[in-house]
Amino acid sequence: MALVANAQGEQLILQIGNGATPEVFTAVCTINTTRSLDLIANASTQELADCVTPSNPATTIRQIKSIDLKFTGAGITDATSFNTTLLPWWQAGTAKNCKIVQNRTGANGGFTFSLAMVVTAMNTGGPRGDQQSFTGTFEAAGAITYAQNA
Repeated sequence: MALVANAQGEQLILQIGNGATPEVFTAVCTINTTRSLDLIANASTQELADCVTPSNPATTIRQIKSIDLKFTGAGITDATSFNTTLLPWWQAGTAKNCKIVQNRTGANGGFTFSLAMVVTAMNTGGPRGDQQSFTGTFEAAGAITYAQNA
Protein backbone atom coordinates (compact mmCIF):
# COMPACT_ATOMS: atom_id res chain seq x y z
CA MET A 1 0.00 0.00 0.00
CA ALA A 2 1.25 3.47 -0.86
CA LEU A 3 0.29 6.31 1.44
CA VAL A 4 -0.67 9.76 0.21
CA ALA A 5 2.22 12.26 0.18
CA ASN A 6 0.62 14.67 2.62
CA ALA A 7 1.44 18.01 4.20
CA GLN A 8 0.53 19.07 7.72
CA GLY A 9 -1.74 22.12 8.13
CA GLU A 10 0.96 24.08 9.92
CA GLN A 11 3.20 23.73 6.85
CA LEU A 12 1.04 26.27 4.96
CA ILE A 13 2.45 29.65 5.95
CA LEU A 14 1.66 33.28 5.08
CA GLN A 15 4.84 35.36 5.21
CA ILE A 16 4.58 39.16 5.13
CA GLY A 17 7.35 41.36 3.71
CA ASN A 18 8.80 44.25 5.70
CA GLY A 19 9.39 46.53 2.69
CA ALA A 20 13.16 46.76 3.33
CA THR A 21 15.92 46.12 0.81
CA PRO A 22 16.55 43.24 0.81
CA GLU A 23 13.03 42.39 1.87
CA VAL A 24 12.59 40.05 4.82
CA PHE A 25 9.48 37.85 5.00
CA THR A 26 8.15 36.60 8.33
CA ALA A 27 5.02 34.79 9.49
CA VAL A 28 2.73 36.31 12.11
CA CYS A 29 2.04 34.23 15.21
CA THR A 30 -1.65 35.17 15.11
CA ILE A 31 -2.25 32.63 12.31
CA ASN A 32 -1.58 29.58 14.46
CA THR A 33 -4.40 27.06 14.05
CA THR A 34 -6.07 26.83 10.64
CA ARG A 35 -5.06 27.99 7.18
CA SER A 36 -6.74 27.87 3.80
CA LEU A 37 -5.50 28.72 0.31
CA ASP A 38 -8.07 29.34 -2.43
CA LEU A 39 -6.81 29.35 -6.02
CA ILE A 40 -9.50 30.95 -8.15
CA ALA A 41 -10.02 31.04 -11.92
CA ASN A 42 -12.57 33.56 -13.20
CA ALA A 43 -14.12 32.29 -16.41
CA SER A 44 -16.30 33.72 -19.13
CA THR A 45 -19.01 31.37 -20.35
CA GLN A 46 -20.52 31.40 -23.81
CA GLU A 47 -22.84 29.10 -25.68
CA LEU A 48 -22.04 28.15 -29.26
CA ALA A 49 -25.05 27.14 -31.30
CA ASP A 50 -25.11 24.23 -33.73
CA CYS A 51 -25.25 26.07 -37.08
CA VAL A 52 -26.52 23.02 -38.99
CA THR A 53 -29.31 22.15 -36.53
CA PRO A 54 -29.97 25.23 -34.37
CA SER A 55 -32.60 23.37 -32.34
CA ASN A 56 -29.89 21.07 -30.91
CA PRO A 57 -28.46 22.03 -27.52
CA ALA A 58 -25.64 24.54 -27.77
CA THR A 59 -22.12 23.73 -26.60
CA THR A 60 -20.83 25.62 -23.57
CA ILE A 61 -17.38 27.15 -23.97
CA ARG A 62 -15.43 28.50 -21.00
CA GLN A 63 -12.33 30.64 -21.16
CA ILE A 64 -10.30 31.72 -18.17
CA LYS A 65 -10.25 35.53 -17.97
CA SER A 66 -8.19 35.91 -14.81
CA ILE A 67 -6.71 34.05 -11.88
CA ASP A 68 -6.92 35.06 -8.25
CA LEU A 69 -5.68 33.87 -4.88
CA LYS A 70 -7.09 34.16 -1.36
CA PHE A 71 -5.47 33.07 1.89
CA THR A 72 -7.50 32.68 5.08
CA GLY A 73 -5.90 32.09 8.44
CA ALA A 74 -7.10 31.70 12.01
CA GLY A 75 -5.83 31.16 15.50
CA ILE A 76 -5.56 32.51 19.00
CA THR A 77 -4.80 36.23 18.71
CA ASP A 78 -1.16 37.02 19.41
CA ALA A 79 -1.29 40.59 20.75
CA THR A 80 2.14 41.53 19.39
CA SER A 81 1.67 40.45 15.78
CA PHE A 82 -1.97 41.58 15.72
CA ASN A 83 -1.21 45.08 17.06
CA THR A 84 2.10 45.76 15.32
CA THR A 85 1.67 44.02 11.95
CA LEU A 86 -1.92 43.14 11.09
CA LEU A 87 -3.86 46.17 12.39
CA PRO A 88 -1.52 48.76 10.81
CA TRP A 89 -1.58 46.83 7.50
CA TRP A 90 -5.39 46.73 7.50
CA GLN A 91 -5.67 50.39 8.50
CA ALA A 92 -3.24 51.54 5.79
CA GLY A 93 -5.30 49.80 3.12
CA THR A 94 -2.19 49.17 1.05
CA ALA A 95 -0.69 46.07 -0.53
CA LYS A 96 2.31 44.31 0.99
CA ASN A 97 4.64 41.83 -0.67
CA CYS A 98 3.86 38.37 0.67
CA LYS A 99 4.78 34.75 0.21
CA ILE A 100 2.56 31.75 0.77
CA VAL A 101 4.75 28.74 1.40
CA GLN A 102 3.89 25.09 1.67
CA ASN A 103 6.95 24.38 3.76
CA ARG A 104 8.09 21.00 2.46
CA THR A 105 11.28 19.85 0.79
CA GLY A 106 12.39 16.84 -1.20
CA ALA A 107 10.63 15.00 -4.01
CA ASN A 108 7.20 16.27 -2.92
CA GLY A 109 8.61 19.61 -1.88
CA GLY A 110 5.74 22.03 -1.63
CA PHE A 111 5.53 25.43 -3.28
CA THR A 112 5.90 29.18 -2.85
CA PHE A 113 3.55 31.81 -4.22
CA SER A 114 4.98 35.36 -4.32
CA LEU A 115 2.58 38.27 -4.70
CA ALA A 116 1.30 41.55 -3.35
CA MET A 117 -1.67 41.13 -0.99
CA VAL A 118 -4.22 43.25 0.83
CA VAL A 119 -6.15 42.56 4.02
CA THR A 120 -9.83 42.22 3.08
CA ALA A 121 -11.25 41.01 6.42
CA MET A 122 -10.17 40.46 10.01
CA ASN A 123 -12.05 39.41 13.12
CA THR A 124 -10.99 38.96 16.72
CA GLY A 125 -12.97 38.25 19.86
CA GLY A 126 -14.08 35.58 22.27
CA PRO A 127 -16.20 34.75 25.30
CA ARG A 128 -15.37 35.94 28.81
CA GLY A 129 -12.63 33.86 30.34
CA ASP A 130 -11.30 32.55 27.00
CA GLN A 131 -8.51 33.75 24.77
CA GLN A 132 -9.45 35.94 21.83
CA SER A 133 -9.64 34.08 18.53
CA PHE A 134 -8.65 35.53 15.15
CA THR A 135 -9.67 35.05 11.54
CA GLY A 136 -8.25 36.99 8.63
CA THR A 137 -8.57 37.05 4.86
CA PHE A 138 -5.76 38.21 2.60
CA GLU A 139 -6.24 38.55 -1.16
CA ALA A 140 -4.01 39.00 -4.19
CA ALA A 141 -3.43 42.58 -5.31
CA GLY A 142 -1.32 41.99 -8.43
CA ALA A 143 0.58 39.39 -10.39
CA ILE A 144 0.99 35.94 -8.84
CA THR A 145 4.19 33.94 -9.30
CA TYR A 146 4.56 30.28 -8.42
CA ALA A 147 7.66 28.21 -7.76
CA GLN A 148 8.15 24.59 -6.73
CA ASN A 149 10.24 24.25 -3.55
CA ALA A 150 13.45 22.21 -3.79
